[in-house]
Amino acid sequence: MTLDEALEQKKLFLLDYHDLLLPYVNKVRELEGTTLYGSRTLIFLTSKGTLRPLAIELTRPPNNGKPQWKHVYTPCWDSTGAWLWKIAKAHVLAHDSGYHELVSHWLRTHCVTEPYIIATKRHLSKMHPVQRLLCPHLRYTMEINSLARLALINAGGIIESSFSLAKYSMQLSSDAYAQQWRFDHEALPDDLISR
Repeated sequence: MTLDEALEQKKLFLLDYHDLLLPYVNKVRELEGTTLYGSRTLIFLTSKGTLRPLAIELTRPPNNGKPQWKHVYTPCWDSTGAWLWKIAKAHVLAHDSGYHELVSHWLRTHCVTEPYIIATKRHLSKMHPVQRLLCPHLRYTMEINSLARLALINAGGIIESSFSLAKYSMQLSSDAYAQQWRFDHEALPDDLISR
């Protein structure tokens, strides 16, 4: 299949963590035993319905007089190229899992619901139909969030010690909220269209 055919059939996708991660790259690389890149991944939807990465771009911004570094990795069959491709895919998987946990899950599920829970409990009677409808869905969210703040997202906690952004993990969540979250885009069908 040619590039034009793949574009026409909407079989190419871009997984882009470049702009979101690039401001953190130099900060994270200053921490001992860590590294980070901004990444973009071109992905092809196969006829079997699976996604296959075609190319991965890893980028480091300029730092200490060194120019910006970027390299594009593609699937390769020689020994060195094959390992470099696997390492590039590992970086993208770390970016994707970090983004999922910090933005898609923590931010867009737990954090943004807290104001609604508080407003529901403060301003709606226990007998109000909306309160009764929401109550089972919001029941343990505040408790779960509180426990997460104690063990997962606290300074030096599990998230900071295991995610590639290290101590900047929660800052990424905050920045994603500032850059990407809009109340008017969260309702259906706008949320589905934006995905």
